[in-house]
Amino acid sequence: MRMMRIGELAQAAGVSAKALRLYEARDLLRPCAHSVAGYRLYGSAALKRLQQILVLRRAGFSLTETGRLLHGPGDVADQLIDQRITRLRAELASHQHALHALETLRMRLHSASSIDQLLECLHMSQQLDVSFTEAERTAFKARAEALGSATIEAADLEWPQLIAAVRAAMDHGTPASDPAVAALARRWQQLVQMASGGDAAVERKIATAWQAQPQQMAANGLDPALFAYVGAAAKAVGDGN
Repeated sequence: MRMMRIGELAQAAGVSAKALRLYEARDLLRPCAHSVAGYRLYGSAALKRLQQILVLRRAGFSLTETGRLLHGPGDVADQLIDQRITRLRAELASHQHALHALETLRMRLHSASSIDQLLECLHMSQQLDVSFTEAERTAFKARAEALGSATIEAADLEWPQLIAAVRAAMDHGTPASDPAVAALARRWQQLVQMASGGDAAVERKIATAWQAQPQQMAANGLDPALFAYVGAAAKAVGDGN
């Protein structure tokens, strides 16, 4: 094929010349030659490399990861692809849980009481068998009124994403003491305490109800191993303080 200048290559590939310059700056794409006037010239090898870059970028790899895949050995490719698959699975689980939360929220938007909303903020299904005292329900109502529906709904929608992030870290083998996991555990504690008011008795009732219904745990992306992982991360946060 004839040599192309940067604008022609960009047009042929459906990208901007600015993107091609960025790829060159990151050592992903190089001109095949330069004209007498100093213009970049690209041939079939450059077009093939550009197509590889675009495929990897559309698959969700960063520029750094794309460079490692193009220049690195085969085991690097296996590693990065496995990591990408893990991230995509976590994102998919997060989106599925977020969709379920939105559908649930939509169904109960006009009918749920402030107490029911606050219980959902604890990420407990209404099907869980938990008996609260009158004093505890009164405290739930007061907290719900103080927090407001918008805050409670935002926390309710955050739970599936938080659970998915913790699950991804655990499945990836990240130590519970890792700062990123500690930050997730800290946010987990904040959401629980926002709903429970820091009442240890309420939190024990919720935990006992979850343990008694493993199917409900699984339906919400939870299991004993995940709770243990979060507990270890929370302990690391406490020890660090």
